[in-house]
Amino acid sequence: MILRDVCAWEDPSLAAPVDSLISSGLVELVLCFLEELEPPSILRRSLGNNTIGEVTISDVKKVCPYRGFRRDVVSVIGNCLYGRKQVQDEIRKWNAIPLLLQQCVTDDDSPFQREWGLLTVRNLLEGNEENQLYVAELQLQDSFNTPEISGLGLKVEVDKNTGRVKLVNIS
Repeated sequence: MILRDVCAWEDPSLAAPVDSLISSGLVELVLCFLEELEPPSILRRSLGNNTIGEVTISDVKKVCPYRGFRRDVVSVIGNCLYGRKQVQDEIRKWNAIPLLLQQCVTDDDSPFQREWGLLTVRNLLEGNEENQLYVAELQLQDSFNTPEISGLGLKVEVDKNTGRVKLVNIS
């Protein structure tokens, strides 16, 4: 939380320490933390048995060390991105935009995760045409069904003709 608050400080006299933290690899370090974590709870539930092939996600990814850890990591990244085109560009070069987009979901284990994720993506895209173009060119690959949607007797499908998502009755 201290890093989040320091990186959010807008006082010009404190800009040098924030820039020093960033140039020392702070953003890359917290991105590594985020990448090593298992997906947010809603995405884990949508995977069903939490397996990719024969390997379970828990064999590969780490569990958050405390409730809200993911949110705290995302908040540090979001504050480092604010008004810093160089950091925005580095995120794109590290191919971390999809990872940050993945954080824009509700997570039972991280209150306010979605809000920090949305703010982070806003800071990532603000004033950066290259990042905006990258996100605009993303294609919907596939859909996933959450237990909540399946429980209503529905499933999510991608319309092959329009590329839009639609809800379909299971029966």
